[in-house]
Amino acid sequence: MIFELLRTHKVDVLRYLPKFLANDGTFKDVQDALSTEHENLRLTIIDIARQFFVETATWGLADWERIYDLPSVGGVAERRVALLRKIRARDTVTKSRMQAVIDSIVWTHDATIVENVAPGVFRIDMETIIALEELRAVVDFYKPAHLTYVIAHSFFVKGDLYVGGSVSELDIETINPAVDEDINIDTGTLYFGGAISVFEISYIGGNNESI
Repeated sequence: MIFELLRTHKVDVLRYLPKFLANDGTFKDVQDALSTEHENLRLTIIDIARQFFVETATWGLADWERIYDLPSVGGVAERRVALLRKIRARDTVTKSRMQAVIDSIVWTHDATIVENVAPGVFRIDMETIIALEELRAVVDFYKPAHLTYVIAHSFFVKGDLYVGGSVSELDIETINPAVDEDINIDTGTLYFGGAISVFEISYIGGNNESI
């Protein structure tokens, strides 16, 4: 889009006046000040005009998002893409289009759609759990009304995945001699000790690389 309006270069009002007038220092200073103000207004008008178009809007994106009820997520480019997708929401929602919508929200691009995990259900596998509220809001808006979905936290690994754990508990009890000193420990040291440990091994089968 072209926003040059009436001018395509920086304003200099002296270029419209006889050149000899610039020889007067006071007159030139006044004209330079006018040129600066004129240029500032020119740039401001262009900046305002850009906000009326999603493709060129910057600070005006907040108003677009308010009108179309979209969260402000990501940089300027990502916010423009999300707005344009919602404005064009009458298009058929396909897997690739829904994936593009998800990628515009999940900026790590590690969320994947898995279709037909159950009748009328699709799943969104996410390795990095971020922007869940924004993601649900956008998916709820775009998905066909007859479908539902779940969001799953998935680990994508190459090679073996080992998961282990242990639980141990130690309780120390101190036993004092009886009042009548029936227990004689003068000949040595008496120790009392105990320990409880639990160890459980869990095996996760299957050939899939994601769980």
